[in-house]
Amino acid sequence: MSANLPDLYIPSATQIKYAVFGLLGLYVLQGTIKSIARGIYWRRRFRNDPNMPQPPHHWLLGHLLVMAKITQETPMDAHPHVQLPFLLEKYGLKEKGIMYLDLWPMGSPMVVVCDPKMAYQCAQQHSLPKAIKELDPILGPLSGPGNLVASDGNFWKFWRSVFNPGFAAQHLMTLVPGIVKDCEAFCKVMEKAATNGQVVNLEKLTTCLTIDIIGRVVVDEELETQTRPHPLVEAFKSQISWLPAAVEYNPWNRWHPMRPIMYWLNQRTMRGIIGDMLDKRFHSRDPMMSSGKRGKPIIDLALETYFKEKEGNVTTMDEEFRANAITQMMIFVFAGHDTTSSTICYIFHKLSYFPEKMAKARKELDEIFGTNLDDAPRMLAENPHLMNKMDYCTAIIREVLRMYPPASSVRDGQPGFFIKDDEGNLFNTEGLMVWLASLPVHVNDKYWKDPFEFRPERWLEEDIPKDAWRPFERGPRNCIGQELAMIETKVIMALTLRRFNIEAQRQPPPSNGVNEVRGEFVYQVLAGSAKPKGGMPSIVKMAMRVL
Repeated sequence: MSANLPDLYIPSATQIKYAVFGLLGLYVLQGTIKSIARGIYWRRRFRNDPNMPQPPHHWLLGHLLVMAKITQETPMDAHPHVQLPFLLEKYGLKEKGIMYLDLWPMGSPMVVVCDPKMAYQCAQQHSLPKAIKELDPILGPLSGPGNLVASDGNFWKFWRSVFNPGFAAQHLMTLVPGIVKDCEAFCKVMEKAATNGQVVNLEKLTTCLTIDIIGRVVVDEELETQTRPHPLVEAFKSQISWLPAAVEYNPWNRWHPMRPIMYWLNQRTMRGIIGDMLDKRFHSRDPMMSSGKRGKPIIDLALETYFKEKEGNVTTMDEEFRANAITQMMIFVFAGHDTTSSTICYIFHKLSYFPEKMAKARKELDEIFGTNLDDAPRMLAENPHLMNKMDYCTAIIREVLRMYPPASSVRDGQPGFFIKDDEGNLFNTEGLMVWLASLPVHVNDKYWKDPFEFRPERWLEEDIPKDAWRPFERGPRNCIGQELAMIETKVIMALTLRRFNIEAQRQPPPSNGVNEVRGEFVYQVLAGSAKPKGGMPSIVKMAMRVL
């Protein structure tokens, strides 16, 4: 006798479709309700806390109206940090050194720190954790999760200790001959540009140079991107082009359906190429090799740390170590190229307006390397420490980085952590993104005389305020590659400054018609980091030598 079983119910395709759409609708509705509730919370918090220095706050739109006004007064495509000094001045907040911004839903509520003493509290006295949620949309596609810039805790400490030896100035000096070789290739590219007389994208040329340098010093690979396309660089450029704009109102661009697909494809290409380079270094080296060998790429020093932690004969690389090492090398490619490539562009641009400063720099180079330009590469390769005599050129680099810092640091505010000003006022950071903005500090006349004037001499003649120069940030989370950036920029200047003159070309204005920032038409835009507008299209000319 069989038991009576109910008929098996099989929903129709239409019912399944309705159920799926219903669940999606509930999910969107739930997310919308949470988002609105979060917005109401922040609007109330900003309006009800009297100890929050801020521009005029709208009960419904927060500071979006304020930002809209500033955006109309500055170029639409300007980097967000370019707008901060205007905000501070317009609403009388420059002297405060701190400003709260409520940009929901277009951005996270934040506190902007524009004072070196307050920045010291956040980055040096008490190093706040990185704002990983804010950094991931940009750095995640370029390197993957767990990169040195957007990680914290023991994981960050371990990987920082792994790569610190390779980025030490003493070791980087042993790599200068390779850097010189890449710079000589750059000179040939520039000579060709000067001969053709065509407008070139200078930032693109300097990017290829700095990526070649990064490939050489990190993994000992000659990428030769200055003379031929390379799949790593092409994927890297594609990835940057797919990054969303800082402020994007077009929903199609903001949530482009192809973006995640392109992210995956480019990441697959980049990780595959760099993984092959890492494997090559792993299998071609002797684990017992002395760390004193000159000219070893940075990854070799990292592998030495790995071999020291393993006992016995290591024939295969731990997959977790390999994946994280690839991630770190990818972030080195990104972070390592943008500072130097942009800085070189702005060095040539600013010196083109001040021929007397260009002449002073060239005279210093003549005194160090002689008047025969062909001697400089050999002399630098044989004695890299000659660059330590480049005092005025170093001052130019520092002044350019002051006026055009490539990036800032963003941290997560913490419960119970308050920022204190000179008068003893306490500013709450809980739940807020803490933006340690370097540009407003760099152009504040409280810390700098004539801050909008290009004066390299200030670095040789004046006392620089403590902690007021922050292009590489400060404290334990400062930029690991800052020594490399300074070294390669000096080498590039030594080989190119006496050879070429650069004339930046004006470009069409953005949609609001404003095409200058305080008279500067090569202002900074956001392209992964702060870069010269449009890649600084320029005409390259051979310099006339008068000896």
